[in-house]
This record gives sequence, C-alpha cells and structure tokens, in this order.
Amino acid sequence: MVKAKKGQTSEKLRIQIEKFTERITATNLLKQDKEDNKTTALGTSKINYLDPRISIAWCKKHDVPIAKIFNKSLREKFRWALDVEADWEF
Repeated sequence: MVKAKKGQTSEKLRIQIEKFTERITATNLLKQDKEDNKTTALGTSKINYLDPRISIAWCKKHDVPIAKIFNKSLREKFRWALDVEADWEF
C-alpha cells in the first residue's frame, strides 16, 4: 500500500502505483520464465546440435566475447572452430 507523504498529490501517487504495478508484472514474468525453463537444458542444443562455428562467427561479427557464449571447457573442446572468420556462413 502506498502511503501519501505530506505535499504529495493524487497524480503523483497514481504514477507511483503504476510504476509499482509495472515492477510487479515484470517480476512475475521473470519468475514465470524461470519456472518454464527449469525443464529445458538450454545449453544442450548449443553443445549437441549447433555447429560451434555459427556461434563463434556471430560473436565475432557482433563483438560479443566468446566466453559469454562458451565456457572454458567448451572453448577447449571447440578449439578447432575458433579460427572461423566473422563473415563465415554455413
């Protein structure tokens, strides 16, 4: 519950309530996404089904550190793919 402070107008309170409502909605969406993804192994397809050269070329093209996409053990496993150019196409 939002309590009015001295000198606060009803318009300011309404805006404050809207902001709190938006934060609650966003938090609930994040919570739902987290719950929905519990049964999905998000890294599995990256490891087993995608050619690592696709991900590495995308990282190079968009200046994303490869370490953000592949952990150390996967970078060692896919060392052969690290030489791909940014404009590489499958």
